[in-house]
Amino acid sequence: MEDTMSSYSFSHQFYQRWTCAPETVRAAITQELKDITTLLQAETVFESFEFNTHDLDAYVDELYENYNAEQAIAKAIIDKQEQERAAAEKQQLEEAQKKEAEETARKAEAAQKEQEKNEELAANKTHNKKDNLTEQEAVDGAVDHLKTEKVSTGAASGENNNSTDSQTISKQAATLSDKPIKNIPDNANTTINLVLEDSELDATDRTLIRELESQIDDYLSEQMMLMSENLKSWLRAEMTQHFSEKNAPAPTENASAKNIH
Repeated sequence: MEDTMSSYSFSHQFYQRWTCAPETVRAAITQELKDITTLLQAETVFESFEFNTHDLDAYVDELYENYNAEQAIAKAIIDKQEQERAAAEKQQLEEAQKKEAEETARKAEAAQKEQEKNEELAANKTHNKKDNLTEQEAVDGAVDHLKTEKVSTGAASGENNNSTDSQTISKQAATLSDKPIKNIPDNANTTINLVLEDSELDATDRTLIRELESQIDDYLSEQMMLMSENLKSWLRAEMTQHFSEKNAPAPTENASAKNIH
């Protein structure tokens, strides 16, 4: 083909069109040129000569149609492959997004459960703390009973009286240690003088107070240390007032009679 075409001179535009033409078209045109070259030879008999292609234009058109059809089929295959690839990528993306959303939802649910668990633990802790302070009546009743016991034993001798008081306080302290305690009401300070001096108390009275204070320390928890101090101050003042009243000298009968006259 190169030998045949080398004898011709072509323009640049023709060369571009030639190189872009399908291989079958170029082969048909080259064959046509070879036939023409052969026909022009002196030894060729013109009357018996036949071209390889009887109608070059129709044959070239047919070749172009076939080429275009093949190109269309190839393009359709490529387009279909591209669509399938795009669909596969889209499906993978959707699956990845779905998986990410499920993971996010799972983490959110786990965080919600953890938060609810922490809130429940905090609520239980607060509830338990309140339960430890729901028996203020037990303290008040025990103190009233203690006063009654102390007054009823006031006529006994000092030693027996102190011994009985010590036993009574120990029993009451043991009873209180088995029961949770409510908050001491704020108005307790309005009915009890917390600044009473215990300088007039004897050693036995002070021992009784310290024993009850020790019992209080045993059943109060760490979280209630401030409550413990308030309760001991209140108890000290209450017992000091009680012992001060008990140890005050009672009026004699002569003095009473004199007052009557």
